[in-house]
Amino acid sequence: MTLAHRQTEKSNGFSARKNINLDSVDRKLIALLVANARESVTDLAKKLGLGRTTVHERLARLERNRVIAGYSTILSRSLEGNSNRALVMLSIVQRMQPALMEHLKMLPEVLSCYTVSGEFDLILLVEAPQMDDVDAVLDEIIGLPGVERCRTSIIMATNFQRGNGQAIAVG
Repeated sequence: MTLAHRQTEKSNGFSARKNINLDSVDRKLIALLVANARESVTDLAKKLGLGRTTVHERLARLERNRVIAGYSTILSRSLEGNSNRALVMLSIVQRMQPALMEHLKMLPEVLSCYTVSGEFDLILLVEAPQMDDVDAVLDEIIGLPGVERCRTSIIMATNFQRGNGQAIAVG
């Protein structure tokens, strides 16, 4: 593994996975799991027109090679309530990034944080029940040591969302 690869691996939070070629059956299997990660191996096998053992072996290979890194639950937007979301773009003092990241991790309204290239250094996805709550979180973020500049865009609607490379319906 090269130094550049290790640095990329460390910075993006993903562990290394072997380069494997996915065939059309692998892709269909992954799409079925993205739609319903709780689908039984038997049902997956029926939908793919394969034997249960074959599907089980493919799943094991995809997991072993870190193509499938885990399974999760995606809540329906109707269950989460009418929350407000915003994309928050931050310019930061680079040497203060580690301490700033620790502060951001402590804010439950910050759902995700991305290091990006371009005019800004970080992009946050922020969610709160009321717009006043979003505003309060933004005030807190702007006041954190190391934040130089902030630009916010309120998310009006989610048309679709991708997870593991597949489209996920948003209810």
